[in-house]
Amino acid sequence: MIKHLVLLFCLLCFVVAGVRVKAQEASAGKLIIEPYTFKTYDGREHQAELGRLSVRENHDRTSSRFIQLAFVRLKSTAAHPDAPIVFLAGGPGIPGIGLGQVPVYFNLFARLREVSDVILLDQRGTGLSTPNLQCPSAGLPPDAFENTARSLHAYSGFVRACVAHWRAQGADLAAYHSNSSADDLEELRRALGAERLNLLAWSYGTELALATVRRHGGRLHRVVLVSTRGPDHLLKLPTVWDLQVSKISRLAAEDPKVGKIVPDMKALMQRVFEKLERNPVTMTVNDRRANRQVNLRVGKIGLQTLIRGDLSDARAFAALPALLYTIDQGDHSILTRRMEQLHNGFGSSAMSLATDCAAGWSTRRLTRVSGETRTALMSNINLQWRPEICRLTGAANLGHAFRSGIRSGLPALFISGTLDPNSPSAQSEEVRRGFSNSTHLIVENAGHESLPASEIQNVIVEFFKGGDVSKRTLSFPRPSFMSIEEAKAPPPSRR
Repeated sequence: MIKHLVLLFCLLCFVVAGVRVKAQEASAGKLIIEPYTFKTYDGREHQAELGRLSVRENHDRTSSRFIQLAFVRLKSTAAHPDAPIVFLAGGPGIPGIGLGQVPVYFNLFARLREVSDVILLDQRGTGLSTPNLQCPSAGLPPDAFENTARSLHAYSGFVRACVAHWRAQGADLAAYHSNSSADDLEELRRALGAERLNLLAWSYGTELALATVRRHGGRLHRVVLVSTRGPDHLLKLPTVWDLQVSKISRLAAEDPKVGKIVPDMKALMQRVFEKLERNPVTMTVNDRRANRQVNLRVGKIGLQTLIRGDLSDARAFAALPALLYTIDQGDHSILTRRMEQLHNGFGSSAMSLATDCAAGWSTRRLTRVSGETRTALMSNINLQWRPEICRLTGAANLGHAFRSGIRSGLPALFISGTLDPNSPSAQSEEVRRGFSNSTHLIVENAGHESLPASEIQNVIVEFFKGGDVSKRTLSFPRPSFMSIEEAKAPPPSRR
């Protein structure tokens, strides 16, 4: 749900030129703030401010063109506000303003106004910031999910077309990376006249927050890192994802709706993968871009791609046992619906491609990941991060200095979930070793996207108010699963 709303927001950004100022007319550090009616997706309107800050696209070149950062500021209700809290969304590429429009996220930001001003930032290249580097709408060929070779070929073509489009518009993609965005935050702090900033970061946003700690830590006050992606964590560990499959398999076996028919989901997944690898299936779906029906060829790589998105989200993996069971029985109705969604929803941004590739990976990380991939059930989780693909982007290489450990005495709160393979708790602990004044809250049964939970929000608000949260413990209810009938039922229509 939230991912679909954010995607819709990104697409709408192409038609909101009326709220922008041309970047070419800007000057370094120029800040424009104006009253703004901030509308959340539940129809409510909130009085806020819309800001636009001009910065160099490439901070290291005085001849570089200007781009603009957009942000929404929610003014504090406190008599004596603390340092502004800047929200750094994930992705990379998810706009902070867009995520703030989701009611469960806005509830957190509204509560944080008790502490200070809250700034929802659209990082460079995203959302209302100019330029928005969303890739032009382009569908994948029908055989893109048939096997690994064809997936790589299709993805490479998509990346090549996206990069060519934005280079033709004058974008310097080598300037889009976490260090540049960290310097953007420092320029924003200066433009606002704030002595320090607080950072609230989620997912990829934590990589940006950590880069800011490294480069401008003396100008920060407190930092919250939710679902942490550290400096050398771009490549995922296949063993962590296979462990997640094992965890969900155990939970499903104990679930009254699916336990009897799917007593060993992991073994079922292995069997279905092998079937699809030997004999990909053909299914007819509606291609919304072309406004016609197309026949997709779906093999193991297609199902792995779906499952990769499901494994870190309890709302999504609720239907996973039913999906695998029906495929094993020769019923492709659920798979067809899901593949149609994947085919029509595929997209990315040049900002995301360049930022990920600039972060890169160390030889040590690559060696470990390569070794684990050879025998992993979830062997495709790093498919899009390959040297040949990164070379297409022309991204910067931030090198060893960027991927080394960070040391800081800043008050820091790390939050991770036991059901989050994207950002496992061990990953947070690895980063946290360099933070001498930190707390790590590990939430039982929480997945990657835990910020909407009111219990998590309570802890974050308390931390930013200066409270001691070191003794806090949290546990979410065990996830439940959909029956076969529930999973096969069409989703409710949205009005």
